[in-house]
Formats: sequence, C-alpha cells, structure tokens
Amino acid sequence: MFNTKNNKEKIMANNNQTQNIDTIIGQKTTVKGDLVFSGMMHLLGTVEGSVTSSSDNDTLIISESGKLNGSLKTGNLKIDGSVEGDITVSGKMEVASKARINGNIFYVNIEMETGSQINGKLIYQGGDVTPIELKKSKSDGQ
Repeated sequence: MFNTKNNKEKIMANNNQTQNIDTIIGQKTTVKGDLVFSGMMHLLGTVEGSVTSSSDNDTLIISESGKLNGSLKTGNLKIDGSVEGDITVSGKMEVASKARINGNIFYVNIEMETGSQINGKLIYQGGDVTPIELKKSKSDGQ
C-alpha cells in the first residue's frame, strides 16, 4: 500500500551517501580560516575563508543553508547554498535551484537548474574552445 520496498531503497541510498561523507560542517557552525579537505565534504554551516580539495576526485556539497565567503577549488561541486568568491571546478559542477553565487566560475562540466543565480562570468576550462563558426569554415576548406 505504501510501497515500502521503494521507501527502503531510498533510505538505504541516503545512508550510503551519508557514509561516504568524510567531513561535515554543521548548520550552526562557522569556520574562520582556510580549509583543505579530501574525499567528500558537506557544508551546512558557514566558512569564512578559502576551501580547497586535495584532488580532482574530491566532492564538496553545499546545502541550502551552507555559505562560503571565499574562493573555492574542488574536483566536483553540488551547490544549493551561497558562495561569495571565485569557484574553480575541475570535474562536474551541479548548480541547484536555490544556489546563489557571486563570483566567477571556472568550469569543465556544468549543470544548472532553473532558479539558480550566478552573478559573475562562466569561464570554460576544457580543451577545445574553438568557436563553432570557425570549425565549420575549417571543415569546409575555407
């Protein structure tokens, strides 16, 4: 009647995600200073300083209540909170609907939901940045 199998699967999936988190900064916590993390970090509170991950495989999750006042450099980012500062993501960046970003974003792969706000430049950091018009001209022999 209540589809308990699916509910159990969702609970198990959420527990697996929680078990993978190496560092949690709680909602009522403020950290002043620069942070370096490895693995997965979940930011529910506030960080006043830069946040840097140790490798391109690391992931930072900034929840709706999470706030970062400083620069950010990480492998992967899921953001639904706010950042005041430049962001560099070497892997995938997911910007949720309640995200508020004031700063430039240096990215390779970005996904944005409707409602998210970015006040800054989006700067692609991947390989080929040749404009499409030039690619067509080169392939046509011009």
